[in-house]
Amino acid sequence: MARPPTPSYDAFAARAKALTRAIPEPFLDGVEDVVVHREAHRHPLLPDVLTLGECEPSSLAALSGSGLVRSIVHLYYGSFVELARDDEGFDLDGELRETIEHEIQHHIEDRAGVRTLIDEDDLFDAHQRFLAGLETPPGWYRQGERLEPDVYAVECDLFVELRLRPGELARRRGTTLRMKILGEPFEAVIPKDASLGETLTFEGEGLLADGAEERAEPETGAASPEAGDLHLVLAGR
Repeated sequence: MARPPTPSYDAFAARAKALTRAIPEPFLDGVEDVVVHREAHRHPLLPDVLTLGECEPSSLAALSGSGLVRSIVHLYYGSFVELARDDEGFDLDGELRETIEHEIQHHIEDRAGVRTLIDEDDLFDAHQRFLAGLETPPGWYRQGERLEPDVYAVECDLFVELRLRPGELARRRGTTLRMKILGEPFEAVIPKDASLGETLTFEGEGLLADGAEERAEPETGAASPEAGDLHLVLAGR
């Protein structure tokens, strides 16, 4: 079944306005405008990461000194178009609705003085930076879901903190580490040049993606689950 054609900018902007008008008025209190930009919006450090929308505090409200929270929602038509072009399963209209609701939720949380979505966005940003090999704040993955002591999930990736003193790490270099993670046995060889603060990555040893099914490896025909990676953090203590 062919997917719907990509809407023009004008059709996209009209649809965005219609979806916004359908949101109950109390939730829109303080939203000054929904601005639809033609261009794509890329992460400043990760050009492969596209931003669909943003909620920006109103500069006029800040200048007035009233203390009221007022916001402008920005949507990036070009980002939707690029993602739809590169991903056949991309539901542009569904993503547009979800993005508008997400940004309005940011506004509502700003009014209430809570940070739930801000923390989620910060975690997503840090995860993307980590995957790209860029600098990340120490312990950023602890904002993910804590599954058991020293084990955190960020999307399908697992981050496992192994707390070692320098002498303990020295003794373990070049040896096989055996441990249980979420009740399952896990083995890892600690490199001879491993250092405290380093993160060791084991591909495919993380969590299964939601709804993932076992797929056959093309070379061996063996079943292999679609899973994230396991990152062993050699944390000092």
